[in-house]
Amino acid sequence: MRQPTREEIIDKLKMILSGQLTREEVADWASEYVMQDDPNISDETVWELLILACGVDLKDSPDEYLHVEEDIIDWINKYSN
Repeated sequence: MRQPTREEIIDKLKMILSGQLTREEVADWASEYVMQDDPNISDETVWELLILACGVDLKDSPDEYLHVEEDIIDWINKYSN
């Protein structure tokens, strides 16, 4: 499995904001990389983004996500080139 790029992860986060992907879809996608027995992620920034993406679907209550849209925007801004 090839390593995703920073841009790919940021694009997935943007797709959450635009409604093209659900939080659960992005978290599931990122988890495929993070949950590997021996993750082949050499870029530390990519790893940090994957960890964030894995938790984007965590809930604070039955009706609210732990990370609000502003958090996702902050991640995008922080990790964009």
